[in-house]
Amino acid sequence: MPGFKASATDITLLRLADTSVVTADKLKRHAFRPIDNLNGEESAVGWVGFGNDMEWLAPVELGEWLIWSLRMDRRSIPGPVVNKHLAEAVKEEAAKAEDGKVSRARRKELKELIRSKLLAKAEPVPTVADVALNVHTGLLLVGTKSSGMIEKFMDCFKGAFDCDPAEVRFKENMSELLQALYDNGLQASLDGHDFALSEAGLATLEGVDAEGEKVVITARNDRETVDAGLAKGFGLVRLKVGMVRDGDDSLAWTFTLDGATGCAVLSGVKTPAASGSDDGNPDAALLEKLYLIEQAVGVALELFEQH
Repeated sequence: MPGFKASATDITLLRLADTSVVTADKLKRHAFRPIDNLNGEESAVGWVGFGNDMEWLAPVELGEWLIWSLRMDRRSIPGPVVNKHLAEAVKEEAAKAEDGKVSRARRKELKELIRSKLLAKAEPVPTVADVALNVHTGLLLVGTKSSGMIEKFMDCFKGAFDCDPAEVRFKENMSELLQALYDNGLQASLDGHDFALSEAGLATLEGVDAEGEKVVITARNDRETVDAGLAKGFGLVRLKVGMVRDGDDSLAWTFTLDGATGCAVLSGVKTPAASGSDDGNPDAALLEKLYLIEQAVGVALELFEQH
């Protein structure tokens, strides 16, 4: 569950029109409640403190950022395990039946009983996504690219604050823009800095073959394969990007742009190393990391956002 402090993190981009709706009290009222001792519960979701997903803590306030996390716990049993126990139960009941058969209704009943019994013994598996809200700009960063986790986030956000963040979307011709980046690189200016973007050795193309079947090609450090796919009319749907600020190779980012998703996502964002601070402030490195993430996000929005 890589978060904002990890060496690489996934970021889904949202916007909030009125940041004042987000308060510690509202977050606390929808805090995560564990289901470890509630055997009948399959899942739970709610807010937790940033850096401490075991309990509720007030959101961290750093500069213009408000930071907290979303936690979702789920109990699940693999289908083959349920089927194995079901086969044993059916065999046992069939042996006792006069006609040696078990009805379809009884099989369904047995399956539900077995699943409930197994779930009661299963440990909930936690998933955590960090959240950062820029209270000045309304930019909302959610540290996941999982559509299921984003759906849970949106539900929790609506329940807590009675409003919906807006999805940030990339341009409809994103495939063409990714190809332009792949072919010649792109340039952008942001906050007084110049950024140079180039492809970083990993590309995914999609197209249709002669039989009309969908084909997906992923090439790593193989321009020949990518060029051949583009020549056939395939489109770039995913591209790993390298980004350098002001021509300084020590200020380098990598991230992957996905042109096939609805909501804008930057995957595997790696920033330059945060230098931290010498003043003893333990939050300095985190604040700098968010600043560096925001620069990658800002450049991506400058070049690719659909307005």
